[in-house]
Amino acid sequence: MQQNDFLALIEELAPKALAAPWDNSGLQIAGTRKEISHVAVALDPSPESVRKALDIRADFIFTHHPILLSPKYLNNLEDNYFKVASLLLKNDVALYAAHTTLDSMPIAFWLADEFQAEKKHILEPAGVIDDIQYGIGIAAVLPNPLPKKDFLQKLCKLIPHTRPFFQIGTLPETIKTIAVCGGSGSSLLKEAKNFGADCLITGDTKYHTALDLTQECTDFAILEVGHHSLEEEMMKRFSALLQKKLPNIRVSFIPSEDPFIQIME
Repeated sequence: MQQNDFLALIEELAPKALAAPWDNSGLQIAGTRKEISHVAVALDPSPESVRKALDIRADFIFTHHPILLSPKYLNNLEDNYFKVASLLLKNDVALYAAHTTLDSMPIAFWLADEFQAEKKHILEPAGVIDDIQYGIGIAAVLPNPLPKKDFLQKLCKLIPHTRPFFQIGTLPETIKTIAVCGGSGSSLLKEAKNFGADCLITGDTKYHTALDLTQECTDFAILEVGHHSLEEEMMKRFSALLQKKLPNIRVSFIPSEDPFIQIME
């Protein structure tokens, strides 16, 4: 497949017009090869993931997180950026990252789909394409309300996790409406509440946001399930989607480890 055709497909699946102003979605490291036959998909462009991709002879690497969010000098041979850039340039393998562009697409809301949630509402609009509103974070209504115990059991079954989940605030006894945002989504707390969500499921929460929420006398909770847990699964699913759209090339998902390691039970 022509590399330019592949890039066009990527930007159809994750349009650059949806990128946040501060983001660095797009081509991170360019390559000179015109044809590609094996794409590796990973959450992070870490040296470990890049080496794994090169070991299986991938000739293009697609990640969610960019290699950098701002410019940086290549002045440290032990720096991860230097290691990754060096590996890619030596092997003439390009790296593309779809960060907030992918966060704004339906694939990012896979958890809401697993709950079969309906009446979806974008929490942070990013743009309109072909009369469809896209954006980061979603609130949606469960087809049938779930008792708190049943809801939490299902949540734990759906999300691959390697460390404990945390509840911040008060979770209602019955869950009717949920909000979901991968990565660090606690900034969308107000929007989730305004929609009437009973909880916001996200990856990271700032301490003072959590502290403020615990002082409120409302039935609403943030469920912190880990940045890695939500987005690793998103990329695994995106890899499968890419393979379905490109049956004539090989697409490999490169699993990664959660950098947060539980050290005590």
